[in-house]
Amino acid sequence: DSVFASRIQLIDNYLNGLRRKNVQLAQKRGPVPKLRLVGGDPLEPIVIDGSLDDKAWREVATASTGSMRELQTGRQPTYGTSIKSVWQKGSVFFAVRCEEQPGDSPNIATTKDGDQAIWYGDVVEFLINTDSHNYYQIAVNPVGAIINVDRATEKAKWFSWDSKAEVATQIHDDHWTVEIRIPVTDDENDPLHQVIGRKPTQSLPWYLNICRQRIRGKDAELSAFSPTGTRAFHEPMKFAHFYRGLSHQFEADDSVTDFIITTRHAEQLLRSRKFEEALSTYVAASSRNGTTDFQKSDALYRAAGCARALKDHARADELAGQIPLQSVAKTTQMENLLDQREWAAIVGQFGSEDFDDWPFWQVGAGAWARGRAYHSLKDGVKANADLQRALELTADGKTRLSIGRTIGFNLETVLKDDEGALAAYKQMVDLAGPGNGSAEYFDCIQGAARVLTRQRKYDEAMEVLDSVSGARLPGTWKSSMQLARAETFAAAGRRDAAMKALQAVIDDKTAANSVRQRATEMQKNLAQ
Repeated sequence: DSVFASRIQLIDNYLNGLRRKNVQLAQKRGPVPKLRLVGGDPLEPIVIDGSLDDKAWREVATASTGSMRELQTGRQPTYGTSIKSVWQKGSVFFAVRCEEQPGDSPNIATTKDGDQAIWYGDVVEFLINTDSHNYYQIAVNPVGAIINVDRATEKAKWFSWDSKAEVATQIHDDHWTVEIRIPVTDDENDPLHQVIGRKPTQSLPWYLNICRQRIRGKDAELSAFSPTGTRAFHEPMKFAHFYRGLSHQFEADDSVTDFIITTRHAEQLLRSRKFEEALSTYVAASSRNGTTDFQKSDALYRAAGCARALKDHARADELAGQIPLQSVAKTTQMENLLDQREWAAIVGQFGSEDFDDWPFWQVGAGAWARGRAYHSLKDGVKANADLQRALELTADGKTRLSIGRTIGFNLETVLKDDEGALAAYKQMVDLAGPGNGSAEYFDCIQGAARVLTRQRKYDEAMEVLDSVSGARLPGTWKSSMQLARAETFAAAGRRDAAMKALQAVIDDKTAANSVRQRATEMQKNLAQ
């Protein structure tokens, strides 16, 4: 009888797996990200010390990495967070790096494990729905305090579970890290210890989300690997696919829609320059049932940007007036005035605005708008103050390049600070890295060369210009960069080299007319 019972138990266990698989596959889930475990287990052990310098992290596959987006809108947060994942010897490992403002200490609400006060400060959360269990919550703060929650049981027993996770953190000047090993067992006999499940696969994936809470004063910024489109992390149907196997596109339910899905569609329309359609889609997103003031403000801010692209300034102003959050409304009003070159109006209306009273996540955009107005009015000192603050509080790489370029140009042309301008230009060149094809990048290259040429450091100027290969330059930048080379040659007294470079610009039929005209005038002056 015992043998027969054992066989029945084995069959039942197998059927339990199939039942769980059936439940998971039957769930209707909209488009969510995926995080994939790639390759075999790392041969070298991962040391849990928070340094994130193990070979496994250095060589982790791109598919096993990701970054967080703002929770409600899916946009890039002010303070970015990157994640990495590895499976090794029955445990899942995560490495998380949380960017911070340099010199700003994290908000630490507790130093004790199991203390629910942890959620009054900065924290990283791991929400894990395995093939067997829906779902676990593990929260870690910057000093390594940890709290474990089993959300699948009754609330009175939530905190009875222990993940047995091994965790370490480190705090640095401009970031803090979390390194965690979470042991996994397929033994369901002890539900109070460890994560219960089997190694996730393509046919039976896990679902997870990794989230971050950053609190400063009365303001908070929430971000997640898979943004939920709500105020909360705990939206299991928004968890990302987590599995080991080949690249795979999981089927999404087209009937599922929300604020983030709608605005993502609007972004696609915007990239296609379908401004009127994008505007209508953003406005529709702002009026969805359940939309928060934060979401409504974000959608209307972007709708106003579409109106400006259509040169419909009255409509852009109307949209700005509908934005519920005042800091976002004021930023939109400034950007509307910038588009009309009403710089004095910006300073008149917003010159006394104290950004310290704004939510930290909106300060960068506001300072960037007002800084441009001050720069256009040749108030270099106030422009520099605003632009520097905007650079500190802006995460988007392209926008940071634009801000840095303006800082350099303001220092060079208004404040006449060549050393400061050169440092700003070089900082942006280093930030962008080789191969960047943006106008901001090439402007900074030319700015650095221009300053070095004025300082009679001709070899250094040519080295900067030579850092971009003419064959790779897009559009009219090839001729523009050739003109910059000619200017440096001429300043260095290398007339023949300058004339040759100028002739190349004149002969280039793809060059902008203004560039060819400057080359022609310069060639005439050198010929005299």
